Amino acid sequence: MLRLVDKVAPQKIDEIIGQDSLIKSPKYLFVLKGDFDILILSGPTGTGKSTFARLLGDELCLPFYRLHASSSGSQEIKKIVDTAKKTGKCSIIFIDEIHRFTKVQQDLLLDVVDEKYAKIIGASTENPYFSLTPALRSRSYFMKFKPLSHDALKTIAEKALAYIVKEKNSLEIINRDKLIEKGIKIANGDARKMLNFLEVATSGESKDGILDPILDAEDTIAGGIYTEDEHYDLLSALIKSVRGSDPDAALVWCFKLLKSGVDPSVIFRRLAISCSEDIGNAYPDASVFLKSVWELFERVGMPEGEILISHAVTFLASCPKSNRSYEAGKRVKDFLNKNEVYVPENIKHNPKGYKYPFEYGNFVKQRYFQEGLVFYNPSDFGFEKKIKDRLRELWGSMKDYER
Repeated sequence: MLRLVDKVAPQKIDEIIGQDSLIKSPKYLFVLKGDFDILILSGPTGTGKSTFARLLGDELCLPFYRLHASSSGSQEIKKIVDTAKKTGKCSIIFIDEIHRFTKVQQDLLLDVVDEKYAKIIGASTENPYFSLTPALRSRSYFMKFKPLSHDALKTIAEKALAYIVKEKNSLEIINRDKLIEKGIKIANGDARKMLNFLEVATSGESKDGILDPILDAEDTIAGGIYTEDEHYDLLSALIKSVRGSDPDAALVWCFKLLKSGVDPSVIFRRLAISCSEDIGNAYPDASVFLKSVWELFERVGMPEGEILISHAVTFLASCPKSNRSYEAGKRVKDFLNKNEVYVPENIKHNPKGYKYPFEYGNFVKQRYFQEGLVFYNPSDFGFEKKIKDRLRELWGSMKDYER
């Protein structure tokens, strides 16, 4: 049974609403003619990327295959190529969330387009620049889809409600304008989410030609009203849970982010910052560990990559914590904003009185900056306690590490 979003979907490219700056721009005329090898469509969900790809395939009269990066891989692509070899006809392979493809999978796409077996259209809700290999980027053209405006969403909503009225043999919908505005608010620029809401809200039967919608149906929509604020709230909750050494809570917020469609690379980048900001020298190898897991994740991909994400989150949340190196950097920046600093004579390029540490074992007390000034004061947690003990032993009374 077709969903509302399918019933009112555009049937031609020029029927797509809200992306006129792309589909009606002369600079993208080459795309409509099929003069590309790889086309990357980026932008938020529900803005028309998948619809555009499908309709472009129709207008170019080419076989169209749709894959999703989280559930499809090299085998599916190879099967499509085998079909293209047999028929001798170029195909279009549409890959949703292409930024999740591993480097190995992206290299396979290069062979596909270089041999002219298929044209690739990739869709991504993230900035694809950082996730695509340089070779793939150099062969790609980019189209950026923007969130749908209020007017565009209103036009789509009116078209959908007109279809519903006709389908249900209704004369009118009560609180029609209120229903439309509620749908637009829920959508947050996402037409698919709005249409799902309208479908649920109008799911009842007409009585005497009157359809009374369910205005409080937003809680039935996947993710509810997932706003930009909630996105950053979830990221904040994840990092605060890691910082607070609660691996259970950190996993909850991590998988809530994944369930909401957040690209795993966003999570890894936040965890990378946390390695230095929150764990720091209490466990310096945390960054090395995360880098290794991240690289493995890029090779494995989803859905198995969730195992590696769990590994990373639980480990980092369980590590000893220290923000002393992070705080030291902030103190130095503040100091430099308030003071002029000058290099002491003994450590200039042509120094006077410099003592080479290795002529004194491997350390000698001498002036490197203002004596007695301490920005980095190591904590007593994890490996950082060893750092503190060593610095205290080296500098003695010249630096106060007891504060």
